[in-house]
Amino acid sequence: MFHKITFCISEKKLKTKKILDFFENIVFEKKNKYWQVQIITSNYSRDLKFLNLIFRIKKHQCVKISKKNWVLSTFQKDRPVKTNFFTISQNQLKIISTKNFLKIPASTAFGTGKHFSTLLIIKNIEWLSKKKKLFSFLDLGTGTGILAFVLVKIYKKKIIATDIDIESGKCVNLNKRTNSINNVFFVKCRDFHTSYLNRKKFDLIVSNLLLSPLKKNIVNFCRYLKSGGFVIVSGILKSQVNDMISHYGKFNLKLVKYNYISDWVSIIFKKL
Repeated sequence: MFHKITFCISEKKLKTKKILDFFENIVFEKKNKYWQVQIITSNYSRDLKFLNLIFRIKKHQCVKISKKNWVLSTFQKDRPVKTNFFTISQNQLKIISTKNFLKIPASTAFGTGKHFSTLLIIKNIEWLSKKKKLFSFLDLGTGTGILAFVLVKIYKKKIIATDIDIESGKCVNLNKRTNSINNVFFVKCRDFHTSYLNRKKFDLIVSNLLLSPLKKNIVNFCRYLKSGGFVIVSGILKSQVNDMISHYGKFNLKLVKYNYISDWVSIIFKKL
């Protein structure tokens, strides 16, 4: 039995207590002066005690989550996402006549184009493609492979896509067949920890993660980027933008531009 715990905490607690280090199944949304946090748990009593101990939450709501095939439900309710270049749909039964159509069904890996963080980074990839010719690419934390597929459609080059999750590899290979894409190569690894990347340098690295892993990987971004290369990151909140720009600036990664929808932000940096 799973439960959803909902509560509010201040922005200070959200930053200092590092709640993302304790829970995997978590979402949060800005509500006026506070952040609304929702956690999915299989051990309600244990996690509620922990939350009260660490975060001292005064009020919370808890609901039981009924058994449901959420992947199928999302699939059935799908409405295509459109950008300047792409139409992206989760529903494989829909046939959309457009050159840059991608079918990315909802699955156990992240990335269908629905989440703002994914949509934002795709828009930044499109923007950069109009400004610069690039030839070598890495998608770090690929999930379903959606960003790698976007890159291969735009640039017609080999794309390396990595992820620690074995489910990601299965989804990438399935989605490659679904979209008749061959030039994406999946590597299972954590961050950059694979000999496959030895001596490789990239014109563009894309990564849709969260603030902590994006900051942690800054040294590797610099190591694997060519001089004058770009890194596009996403999964960042508006309140974290200044922190990211300041941190990346210390490693000679210059801000090029950023875009946002609601509280989510994607940023383009250039290696000096």
